[in-house]
Amino acid sequence: MRIVITGATSGIGRELAVQYAAAGVVLGLTGRRQDRLDEAAAACRARGAVVHTYAVDVVDRPAMASMARDFLAAAGGVDLVIANAGVGGPDKRSLDPGDADPMARLFETNVVGVVNTLVPFVPAMKAQRAGHLVAVASIAGFRALPGHAAYCASKSAVRMLMDGLGMDLRRHGIVCTSVNPGFVESELTAKNDFSMPFFLTTEVACRKIRRALARKRRAYTFPWQMALLCRLLVFAPEFIVRRLR
Repeated sequence: MRIVITGATSGIGRELAVQYAAAGVVLGLTGRRQDRLDEAAAACRARGAVVHTYAVDVVDRPAMASMARDFLAAAGGVDLVIANAGVGGPDKRSLDPGDADPMARLFETNVVGVVNTLVPFVPAMKAQRAGHLVAVASIAGFRALPGHAAYCASKSAVRMLMDGLGMDLRRHGIVCTSVNPGFVESELTAKNDFSMPFFLTTEVACRKIRRALARKRRAYTFPWQMALLCRLLVFAPEFIVRRLR
């Protein structure tokens, strides 16, 4: 199996890489931190995988296109591409000083970064008549939340992107999946100063993700308690949602 994973230096990306790593597997791992990337690669090689590393930022479109070309040439094709890299942060960083840069950067990473990751592999998958494109979104993409409008909007955009791509590419044998986790152990959630119900360890979350991808799910929202809660939240009156600040 030939797999590319972005954001492989920590959290879900790193754990997915390690869990997929095995003899006969070729991994393409990307991340911005070379030292963390090398450490993740070593862990995967210890499990028998062949690993190619790319110290790139997903917002760098030419670098991501070059990465795709290099991996396709080295691996002879691709079976699974997981756009996992993402950033978070409260809107207060942008709104209080009137600085659009943090919010724009969030969209560049969380939305444009997904496009930069997945689209370069589409021609190869079309030629193969097979392939699986995956983007890690969030349950936050189901309803805007106070203080996190930009993050919620970015993840909603990813969900819509994957839904549309799935309709466009299905006839070519390509599956598109949006993965929508609840609260999962990561560098991002470590910064949260609020309650995180139904919190999952990275290991458990990635086992669930792998099972869902093996079943070629078009969308996977988990854990089930959060999936139910976010669907109820969609219909909740705004005065209730505002209390979630």
